[in-house]
Amino acid sequence: MDKAINQDPSQDEFVRLLASHSSRLMSFIRIITMNRQDDAEEVFQRTCVILWQKYSQFDGENFLAWACRIARYEMLKHRDSQRRVKVFGDETIEYLSADAYLVAREVGDRRTALGTCLKKLDDADKELIKHRYYDGLSVKEIAEQLGRSSYAVYRELSRIHGMLSRCIERTLAEEI
Repeated sequence: MDKAINQDPSQDEFVRLLASHSSRLMSFIRIITMNRQDDAEEVFQRTCVILWQKYSQFDGENFLAWACRIARYEMLKHRDSQRRVKVFGDETIEYLSADAYLVAREVGDRRTALGTCLKKLDDADKELIKHRYYDGLSVKEIAEQLGRSSYAVYRELSRIHGMLSRCIERTLAEEI
């Protein structure tokens, strides 16, 4: 007989919040680590651990802002532990963090809007986008698969990009 697992509701809420903000948090961390992949991953992992450890201190207001503050401190500790030359001083990192937070929020919002807009494409357009961006095929390879000219595929992709761009802008404008 299966036993129900008793989970703390705060644990469920933490997982939900982290999952919904993880891509924005990672964008923020990539900016403040100057897009150094290893550093970004290490800081992200450390940040997640600290977020869980300190979740009882979260005031419930703005999870992303709280997570970004913790990530900034973790990045500074990580940088110090690596004994690297400090390219930027702490004050510069502070300014960079403020801007990175805004950028990470916007990137996350745009990514969410893109997901919504991709779902609205017709099947043929979705297939073309899938070949190009998910499968990583070149325009020439797609053209060969579909029996079209490269020019025709470029034109279709351009049309789809325009539709997606307009859809994203409309979606973001509706949220304001």
